[in-house]
Amino acid sequence: MMIFIYLFGSLAVAAAQTSPIWLADVPVPTTPNVVRRVPKIKDIKAGPISWHFPLDRNAYPSPLKQPPADHPEVQKVMEQLDWTQVPSIKPRKITNWTLDIKSYDVKHDPDCWWSSTTCKQPKVSYLPKDIYTCPDPGVWGLNYDDGPFKIRVANHKDKPYEQPRFYNYLIEKAKQQKATLFFVGSNVVSFPEAAQRALNDGHTICSHTWSHPQMTALSNEDVVAQFYWTQKAIKQVLGITPKCWRPPYGDVDDRIRAIAWQMGMRTYLWDQDSNDWNMPGTAGPGKYTPDVVDGYFQKWVDARRQNLDNEHGHITLEHENSNSTVAMAEKWLPILQQTFKVVPIHQCLNDPQPYWEPEWVYPTLDHPVVEDNDAKEVKMEPNHASLLVPGWFLLMSVLLPSIL
Repeated sequence: MMIFIYLFGSLAVAAAQTSPIWLADVPVPTTPNVVRRVPKIKDIKAGPISWHFPLDRNAYPSPLKQPPADHPEVQKVMEQLDWTQVPSIKPRKITNWTLDIKSYDVKHDPDCWWSSTTCKQPKVSYLPKDIYTCPDPGVWGLNYDDGPFKIRVANHKDKPYEQPRFYNYLIEKAKQQKATLFFVGSNVVSFPEAAQRALNDGHTICSHTWSHPQMTALSNEDVVAQFYWTQKAIKQVLGITPKCWRPPYGDVDDRIRAIAWQMGMRTYLWDQDSNDWNMPGTAGPGKYTPDVVDGYFQKWVDARRQNLDNEHGHITLEHENSNSTVAMAEKWLPILQQTFKVVPIHQCLNDPQPYWEPEWVYPTLDHPVVEDNDAKEVKMEPNHASLLVPGWFLLMSVLLPSIL
């Protein structure tokens, strides 16, 4: 494929870049059970997941465990990154599952470490600001972490809540509501059909690492392994390469951002935390009763209805990882729809292309209807920040190999 590079200051856009080069040889699904473009609403139907996707799970690391950094595929990616552009920040220490922030310089926050200061504007000049709000007041960027939600134990109490229950709910009771879904790579490999169903339903898919670790505590090699195996799984199962990722627990600093950016992804956080992850029945501590979480949603709804919430829209942290979180999402979504304009995150950002594959064009607020989604190539405008990658990275990884 011929690739053209357009420069905009220190940034570059690849007009025909389909995915980072280390994913170029990853096979994509060819079965009729996986869509290859954003589906039309009339083609999206509720129902059971009735197909099997033949994925060799043995070709992937153990689920929900740190992938080995010495794997040849990971080492190949390591060799292609420009490590002079990654800040020299030591991995953080964890004691009893808690990050040690006591020794960090909170006042100056040299690393833009979110876990310590909730910093979202990187100190590294070439890195873009994290996405964490919707620009327009009254807009709710709907998103859910930790999917696709399926139970590994046959008779588990959460079995009735696994997918496609919530995906069916979004189609039927929520009237074809779309969301941004941050998928854990291990779950994509373990439950590929559920991931495919989400894509088929028109949702936007982003990366949420392989095993959901605190990323700033990992070595550079382990960070690359987390990103690589998640992106490979998503591409092999869904045929897409997300440009978006969310750090588990929000734990990110400029070292992690820089590695993610070189691997083709921008960091997405949130400005409101529902704390649904902290209810009983979740993987969290279970400190908050459902009534407490209800109180957060009610506060946000009241503020909007009372004209007290007019600065910007919101990206609120929610999950699809237990009966508690799914039930909470189903309870509040109708009320949110009555109060806010509820759309996926990329739609609220007016960014139609969340993936490296240019044939995927989603609706935006400015263009809510995609008239022609069969175009082979889509012009990528420089003002769409999430479509951009550092010029030095594209020039290094795309242009040079084609001329040397």
